[in-house]
Amino acid sequence: MNKRLLVLVALSGVSLWSCDQAGKTSAEGAIVLPPVSRDDTAVLVNGRPISKQSVDMLATEIAQRRGGEGVPKDKIVDELVKREILRQSAEKDQLLKDPSIAARVDNAIRMTLSQVAAENLLKKLTPTDEEIRKEYDQRVGAMKASEYKARHILVEDEKTALDVIKRLGKGEKFDAIAKKLSKDPGSKNNGGDLGWFSPDQMVPPFANAVIALKNGETTKAPVKTDFGWHVIQRESSREQEAPSYESVKPQVQSFLQSDKLQRYLDEQKSQAKIETLIKYDAPAAGKPGQPPAAVAPAATGAPAATEVPDDNDESAEAGGPVEVEEETVIEEQVPPEEEVPEDDTQTPEQPE
Repeated sequence: MNKRLLVLVALSGVSLWSCDQAGKTSAEGAIVLPPVSRDDTAVLVNGRPISKQSVDMLATEIAQRRGGEGVPKDKIVDELVKREILRQSAEKDQLLKDPSIAARVDNAIRMTLSQVAAENLLKKLTPTDEEIRKEYDQRVGAMKASEYKARHILVEDEKTALDVIKRLGKGEKFDAIAKKLSKDPGSKNNGGDLGWFSPDQMVPPFANAVIALKNGETTKAPVKTDFGWHVIQRESSREQEAPSYESVKPQVQSFLQSDKLQRYLDEQKSQAKIETLIKYDAPAAGKPGQPPAAVAPAATGAPAATEVPDDNDESAEAGGPVEVEEETVIEEQVPPEEEVPEDDTQTPEQPE
């Protein structure tokens, strides 16, 4: 069985090795990485360092993703060594001379830097307790949701539904008729009982009919929906209180941070010098193949998650590459994945 490996992980940073100091840029203006001292190096691969921080960072990410369950660091080091070997292979084969590969690497670097930039900005855009409370009061605190408990009998035509209403008027039991005549397989055997539901869970004609009834009442006329004709009996109703401030405070804070970041990006975009050299026409809405629209970075700013197998993982025993999943703060903008055969060469498929 093949394991997936993002070749972008192996390739990203191929052009970032010729650096002198942290924070400096190359002649082309690209960001370069600081050198790794021998004291900070965990392992050398053909003279190339893999830092202790890289090992520790990957170990932390995996432990967080697994709910605190870590992976032995020797396996993490082994995975990083394999990635470095692939990276050096890419350099040797001068893969960056291929414009399509260079574009993939550029997008991978842009993705990572945009994520860390968003994380840094989110720290500065943390809303105050006053702002969170105000947002809660406006959007959540005043909300009350009505729920209803009802039964129904679903039949195929209006004539049958009218006959059901007459039989109910003569004293026949609702649940007995439902068990005999209803076409709804989900509620028929329960005497038409639908349990508790909110109006938005039902189609509008049905929901409106339930809302219009009083507790204990049955519809005096059949209700038509796309499913057929309904006779409805509302049994009870209740008001659901809004969730408490403390229970939803993290979600409200996340929403406000996302909103602040979106407004910041909109402002920066309006001030940026943007020259459109190629104009791409947006496809009509709803057409097949329409690409997802780029949206603002997610409020959580969560770091990319990377998975390393545990002791029982088949790929680890076979020496195969580890499955890696990369996420980006730009929602739905996921880098392409490449299949890597689990053989002795560990050579990724050549890009198309």
